[in-house]
Amino acid sequence: MSVRDTLGVACLLCASCSKPAAEQAQPLRRYPLHGEVLRLDPQGHIATIKHEKIGDWMGAMTMEFPVKDPQEFSALREGETINGTVFVEDLSYWVSGIKEDAPSK
Repeated sequence: MSVRDTLGVACLLCASCSKPAAEQAQPLRRYPLHGEVLRLDPQGHIATIKHEKIGDWMGAMTMEFPVKDPQEFSALREGETINGTVFVEDLSYWVSGIKEDAPSK
């Protein structure tokens, strides 16, 4: 058996051991979000939110979140405190289910 044949067999073995791409994808994860809307980008439907720690996914920081639902995005206001859900799917993430956080009395 030549080196070329050995490499070919090794490649076939490796390919047969790997999982299909559909099985490697991580399931959709959901995390509660609490934060303040600092900026809104109407062109990209992006909300910059200063948020508290997001579960085991992200520490407290300020970052941009896509908002997929146009009606939900149009209801956001800079300076308001919100609660919502962050959805994480592989390397993609977005925020939805956004509600204004009622001020404490």
